[in-house]
Amino acid sequence: MDYIPTRLGDLIVWMANFATKLSGYASAFGLSAAEVAQVSTDRQVLEFAINGAQIRQTDAQEWTRFRDTVLFAPLGTPMPSLPTPGNVGTLPTGALASIVPRVRALVQRLKAHPNYTTAIGEDLGIEPPSVSMPDRPTLRARAETNFRVRLTFTMYRMPMLEIQSRRGSETEFTTIAFDTSSPYVDGRAPLEAGRPEIREYRARYIDRNDQPIGDWSDVVSTTAKP
Repeated sequence: MDYIPTRLGDLIVWMANFATKLSGYASAFGLSAAEVAQVSTDRQVLEFAINGAQIRQTDAQEWTRFRDTVLFAPLGTPMPSLPTPGNVGTLPTGALASIVPRVRALVQRLKAHPNYTTAIGEDLGIEPPSVSMPDRPTLRARAETNFRVRLTFTMYRMPMLEIQSRRGSETEFTTIAFDTSSPYVDGRAPLEAGRPEIREYRARYIDRNDQPIGDWSDVVSTTAKP
């Protein structure tokens, strides 16, 4: 089992842990301040690249919906608002390509050092995890602009996640997505055009036979805003 996750959302979580904890072991492994700083920069750039791609993917989905409404909606359908591009931010200073190969090379150095132990490796996330998979996902929701809500979660090598939502005056949860990697961006227009709305979310894992497994996550909520 590889210690670096293959799912991009999980990779963000893994890299955050590695970059945060590495400084505490720098002295024991003889790492320079510049090396530790580069790992911190790599973490920022990795998140920037993954999240930016997701935002642009969401932009493309919104433009597709806009196109299909303009071209094929029934007569009398009002003209939809022009999609607003998501803000991807600015490329962090000091960005370098080849982040994952560079991290792997550093991990090889750590594991070859006489001070390395399995306990340290587990703490840094560079040993196979010793804990079992939880029976339900942990879901986090963050409101963005243009009524987007970004949901993040860890897949723990499960093939799929079912995401449900309830908003405004709705009394029941309904499924809005089956996703295979974190994050998922809820880009729905509000029930009342232009008005902020409270959105609640929950999720559960789906196995390889497309059957639910484990319990629903705790319900999380946020307010979607313009």
